[in-house]
Amino acid sequence: MLRPVKMSRVVVAGSKDVLTPVVEKLHELHLLHIVNYNGSEPSFELGKPIGKAREYSENLIKLRSITRYLNLKNKAPDKTFPESQILSEMDNLLNNVGADITATYERITAIDAEIKSKRDQIKSLTPLAVLPLPLEAYYGYDSLATFVGTVATPVDADVARVSPVNEIYSGSAKNATFVAVFVPVEKASEVSSVLSEHGFSEISVPRLEGSVDSAIATLEGSIKSLEGEKAPLQKKLAEMKKQYEDLMLATDEYLSMQTAKTEAPLRFAETANAFVIDGYVPSDDFPRLKSELESAADGKLDVQLLSEGETEALVEKGEDIPSKIDNPSIVRPYELITRLFAVPEYKEFDPSLLIFIFFPIMYGMILGDVGYGVMVFLVVYMLKRKFRTPGWQQLTSIVLIAAVWAVIFGFFFGEIFGPLGLWGRIMGHLPEAQIELLKEQGLYFGEGVFGSLGRLGPLGIFPMDRLATNAVLLLIGTSIFIGILHCSIGSILGIKTELNYGEKKHAYFDKLPVMLLQIFFGLLVLGLVMGQMMMVIVSAIVVVGAIVMMVMGPEGPMGLAHVPFYVSNLISYLRLLAIGLASVGLAFAANQLAFYVIMPMLSGGATNSEEFTMIAIIVGILILVSVHFINLLLGILSPFMHPLRLHYVEMFTKFYSAHGGGVEYSPFGHVRRFLKA
Repeated sequence: MLRPVKMSRVVVAGSKDVLTPVVEKLHELHLLHIVNYNGSEPSFELGKPIGKAREYSENLIKLRSITRYLNLKNKAPDKTFPESQILSEMDNLLNNVGADITATYERITAIDAEIKSKRDQIKSLTPLAVLPLPLEAYYGYDSLATFVGTVATPVDADVARVSPVNEIYSGSAKNATFVAVFVPVEKASEVSSVLSEHGFSEISVPRLEGSVDSAIATLEGSIKSLEGEKAPLQKKLAEMKKQYEDLMLATDEYLSMQTAKTEAPLRFAETANAFVIDGYVPSDDFPRLKSELESAADGKLDVQLLSEGETEALVEKGEDIPSKIDNPSIVRPYELITRLFAVPEYKEFDPSLLIFIFFPIMYGMILGDVGYGVMVFLVVYMLKRKFRTPGWQQLTSIVLIAAVWAVIFGFFFGEIFGPLGLWGRIMGHLPEAQIELLKEQGLYFGEGVFGSLGRLGPLGIFPMDRLATNAVLLLIGTSIFIGILHCSIGSILGIKTELNYGEKKHAYFDKLPVMLLQIFFGLLVLGLVMGQMMMVIVSAIVVVGAIVMMVMGPEGPMGLAHVPFYVSNLISYLRLLAIGLASVGLAFAANQLAFYVIMPMLSGGATNSEEFTMIAIIVGILILVSVHFINLLLGILSPFMHPLRLHYVEMFTKFYSAHGGGVEYSPFGHVRRFLKA
């Protein structure tokens, strides 16, 4: 689980007579990760497409242009189709149905363009209503120049100065002055200069006739008519999408498969009579691959397994061994978080299992509330049922597991919608006298109880009130411990990864000192807190030794520059406490405000809940629900983002993708979704 699946480098060589059945079998097996031929061998050339490659490719492009009009999205299949049905209906789908969809969509597009044009005309016409001119008066002159627009100041005098012959009409609307100026053509440039001095901004006048009001009414009538034509066309497209969506997606899948098969030889090397395919296959699947291919080729094929030495030589020349991530089904959703960062290189460790272990615990420790955990679970469960694409399924599975841990930690912390929430009303709490006694003894961790069981755990620390001083101190230690454990695992994996690459100096003088520094720095701080000087001295010696090892490492004295970063890595884990306390504080404030401020205040100072007025209860509940809703939204986002950051920055930097991201195993073939096997 922690390592990608072992891969083997294979070479498939055979007669071109059997190329088609070999490609078919390779596609069916879905095992071989093909390494594209780069044309480096002079005796071989790139292969050529086979069969109806051009026809399949053209049909696929045609289909996708049609589906674009319907705005089809990737979705979980509602039903599957046999290939025979696809073949029988494809011609009608691409030509008749496709032509109808295209024509309908293009008409809708044309209507939208017409509506936009008419609305632009209305926008231009509206200001002209303040001018006493019909629309045909603004154009059609040979000897007159026309200026229509807005001005900041009156223009009559200055226009008359440069052009004694003129006609000027003006009007005001919406704090703007509109003018229409008519002057002889020969005076146009001079008048234009004068108008610019008055802040003139031209308005384009549509070439229409009649009054402005009648023209606007005509345009609005046209728009209404066009929208009446558009509505049934949109309905028609929606109905066609509903009718043909699954068939189109199945046809797309079929054409994609056929295109991939017929164009596959472009990735092979070939001569006049033979072909060669290079690739990688999971080592356990090699016997099956060899047997199936040789059977399909009727003996005209040879499948050879390269030795590890030959594979290493190819890797040194720049070839990447693909990484196949293989995890149990419960861990598989966390591969999404791994891939968001990078695909592990073949010799690296796959961190998905570690994310599965640590991420939900960190999420639960931050959120830590039974009520919020249940709410998050229900909301995400509904999203999981609605959005069935692989990405959404993985994401919702991650949050569902995290929500369960939030409920578990909610029982540890005694929180149901925060302190002063429902825990005390459901499970009960300690008597006031006992609370005061525990505070005097310095053993107060909270007032909640587990019903008749009372408080549980050593010193009765559960359920733990996260706002109590003792609980805060304990959670600080717990957060640092998780940080040391988390980072140490990363460092151990980093040491093993560097050794896998033969980098002993990096392993022992880079990764190992980091682990020693972080572990013993944590013990040094613990020794200081506990007053254990022997622990402090031993830890300080190891810390100094770790720093000396860094100086002897690959970066030399410059390695010391990273020491503050490694110390801050541990401090960063305090966010597990801090972000949780922020959420607790907001929930506490919501409960305090609603039950102990708003309701008593609106009830005339009543202290007994039985004396609260109806209006006080309603207002209090509204405020309570609003603040808890905001806290719930933050409770979904913050507990997700901060553990993600702790993995990516604090842990992954110790071991993961130090040599660059890997190449994911992508075998030639297709997992059918809309097509029946």
